[in-house]
Amino acid sequence: MSTPELIGRDDELVEEISAPDAEVIVGRSPWQLFWVRFREDKVALASLGVIGLIVLIAIFAPLIVKAIAHPPSAEYPQALDPRFGTPSGPSTTFFFGVDKVGEDVFSRVLYGARVSLEVALISTAIAVAVGVVMGMIAGFYRGVTDTLISRFIDVMLAFPVLLLAMGIASACSFGNGCLHGLIQPGVPTVVAVIAIINWTYIARIIRGQVMSLREKEFVEAARASGAGDIAILFREILPNLVAPIIVYTTLVIPQNILLEAALSYLGVGIGIQQASWGQMLADATPIFNTAWWYFVFPGAALLITVLAFNLLGDGIRDALDPRTVEVT
Repeated sequence: MSTPELIGRDDELVEEISAPDAEVIVGRSPWQLFWVRFREDKVALASLGVIGLIVLIAIFAPLIVKAIAHPPSAEYPQALDPRFGTPSGPSTTFFFGVDKVGEDVFSRVLYGARVSLEVALISTAIAVAVGVVMGMIAGFYRGVTDTLISRFIDVMLAFPVLLLAMGIASACSFGNGCLHGLIQPGVPTVVAVIAIINWTYIARIIRGQVMSLREKEFVEAARASGAGDIAILFREILPNLVAPIIVYTTLVIPQNILLEAALSYLGVGIGIQQASWGQMLADATPIFNTAWWYFVFPGAALLITVLAFNLLGDGIRDALDPRTVEVT
């Protein structure tokens, strides 16, 4: 079409461009691309729904127990088998049966969700915060700073995780705890133990990422504009670490849930005064052949929670992977 033919046809051109069958190219941000990919993962969406339900149960456990169950620490000897004094199974009064002292297993499973999520989320947040800061410092400054931090991480990783956790938990589980009472026995001790152990893993991941990012052009531009080290670390480099931090966080939460359960199972985690899935499994092991419900229900709750977090973490990792083909 020649130039003279375009004169006086502006309306027709606008209509042609805005026609319904015209192809419009719309740019998407990285987070929009993440959401498009994540929505296509039905398993991850279902896992997110299960986690949301577990969180709601943990939050409203006192109200649920008050409405339809019994207090988790109350004992009901009349609920035991009248002939042998052994635990009785599920019934309309005790949905998940009772344990060997007559406590409501249903209530203890609900309150166990509160303990598991509280320990896992708080310890993961602390471990990620410490690991990100230490990894950024080591990767950015290199030299002696990197050597000292990296060698300390190597020493920490050389210890068997469970044995190290048991040693620290045992030392802080009696008396006034550790650090002159700063870390009290119970939940604070387990949170501190898990955070001390897990920050090293994220620190190594972040260190490797920062070593690559510090050589990028946008860092050089920020340094040329007069930005200081703190500004470069937290304004330029940290935003580019959001994706690996999110992926690591979602994948380490179920590991921390299992670690808390393992410590409670071995008797150095949450005390008997609080309901814990690991403690319930430990109590149920000797009587599993006669009181299967006391083992199955807390075990199933632990399995479902950990599996849901693992599947959600896998879905988030796949959705954040830049090599994933964009879904239209």
